[in-house]
Amino acid sequence: MADTKDFKMQELHTPSAFEGALWACLGIKGADTIFHSPPGCYINQHVNALVNDWTCELYSTNLSYAHIMQGAEDRMESTLKKIAAKKPGAIMIVTAPTVEVTRDDVEGVVKKVGSRDTLIIHPPIGGSLVEGKEAAFIKLLDLVDANVEKIPKSVNIIGPTFSTFNWRADVYELTRMLAGIGVTVNCVYTAGATIEQIKNAARAELNLCIYPFDSGMGVAREMEKRFGIPCKADIIPIGFGNSAAWLESVAAFFKIDAKKYLKECMANAFEFISSNMVFTVTFEMTAALSLENHNTYAVGISEFLNKEVGVSIVMAALSNPEAGSRIKKLCDNVLINATIEEKRDKFVETGPMVIYGNFYDKKVSMDAGFKNFIFSDIPTIGYLSSENCPFMGFMGAKYLVEGLVNEVYMGIFLETKGEMMGPISSGVVAWDMAAEQAMLKVGEMIPHFVRATALKKLHQESEKLAQERGTNVTVGIFREVSDKFTPTKFKAKFSQVFDDDTAPAPAIDAEDEEVPISSLTFTLSWDDAAKGMLELVPSPFRQAAVSGTEDYAREHGRSDVIGATVEEFRKELGM
Repeated sequence: MADTKDFKMQELHTPSAFEGALWACLGIKGADTIFHSPPGCYINQHVNALVNDWTCELYSTNLSYAHIMQGAEDRMESTLKKIAAKKPGAIMIVTAPTVEVTRDDVEGVVKKVGSRDTLIIHPPIGGSLVEGKEAAFIKLLDLVDANVEKIPKSVNIIGPTFSTFNWRADVYELTRMLAGIGVTVNCVYTAGATIEQIKNAARAELNLCIYPFDSGMGVAREMEKRFGIPCKADIIPIGFGNSAAWLESVAAFFKIDAKKYLKECMANAFEFISSNMVFTVTFEMTAALSLENHNTYAVGISEFLNKEVGVSIVMAALSNPEAGSRIKKLCDNVLINATIEEKRDKFVETGPMVIYGNFYDKKVSMDAGFKNFIFSDIPTIGYLSSENCPFMGFMGAKYLVEGLVNEVYMGIFLETKGEMMGPISSGVVAWDMAAEQAMLKVGEMIPHFVRATALKKLHQESEKLAQERGTNVTVGIFREVSDKFTPTKFKAKFSQVFDDDTAPAPAIDAEDEEVPISSLTFTLSWDDAAKGMLELVPSPFRQAAVSGTEDYAREHGRSDVIGATVEEFRKELGM
């Protein structure tokens, strides 16, 4: 039959169009939502709303099996009359899949009851989360008054809904930034808005679609047709550079001179980055993104981490093919609508140092032995995990850096003292016992502050060379890799491992007494920036760091040591 509707199997981590429509409605204050559904569907959705967001006005017709088989218009009529008696600002009716199949005449019931400002939303069966949100967004336009006066220098923020990860924090930060250049937010469409703000959405002069790869683009285009409101969605305000570009673009639209404000924001960003141990931790780091329900985050975070923080994206799982094409410029492993099992296998194959994802990603990554994880998508354990810290804007960029550095620093450097935490790679390449023992001994000689990063490099390069030669990782291969990537000052010490595999490794106590910078011996002139960077070196290794850096400076024709020299030497060491 041409009129047949099919259900589609969906992964646990990918909500359907029915959730999308409900979430778009539930966040509107002063409006009540009726879910025309059996009690099981209603309970699941109400629990989800309470877990992920604040309280909401959600009601159900509580259909029985008999109602579904024989028709449920009477239940709809009874429920609608009760809700209408409360006189809410508007009523939104979202039909469940079972009702869509039986085709209840909901429109006829609404007409019979005579309820004003009542909208009926039919999410597409088998539709995506995005399709459900867009269906609700566009239906809500029926409430918008087209005959209102424009508010100068005002915008609508389009896209946030209940159960959108971090929406409150993102909206707060972007609103703060806009206020900094004299632009006001007329309406957030839809989460957090009042019904009056929805009705007056046409007062804005500009729409800003902040989650363009997830929701809002359809209604933004429709608003331009109906109300003549243009939309900006080309720049994702994630990271310092893109946040500045986004704000600059808004300022240009309104012909606002934002140079002074932007200069202050970027100066603050530079101070934050340069005064913290950011690049010491993130240099040569790898990350995986699993953000099917927040494709915009996948694009924005990947570009920020790669271009501004120096993190390589080794895997990205998402649901929007357009977003996937954009991320492919940075990452070879892009999965579209992957199953949980496919994602788990790719985690193991790529071996990222940190994973961004949802509750299910957390579970499978822990089972696979991964320790570093950052929640960035739904479902989460509760809304507090996405309530206070934005990912967007200048504060969002700081939080992303802070969250990454704290997670990796705590997980690798402090909790493990830099020791290996089980296999780092997929385990496809076998290691000879002698090679494993050699790596452990080498690890004991490396300062714990950089031990994990250095060992990961040696481990990965050894397996790569073994794969090229079609052998196990032998002690000879590990020695070859160690010689290639070990700084000159450590070569003699490491050679003991290979000259006598049974010799005990020299003990290094990272907890020795403090060695102040002022007590160190300098043979070259050091500027304050260079000396300040020595504070990052564990106390027992500071004199060795001075000697090694000065040797490096002389080898490169310098007679002094500046901050840039220390940074170059650190990068050559792979730290």
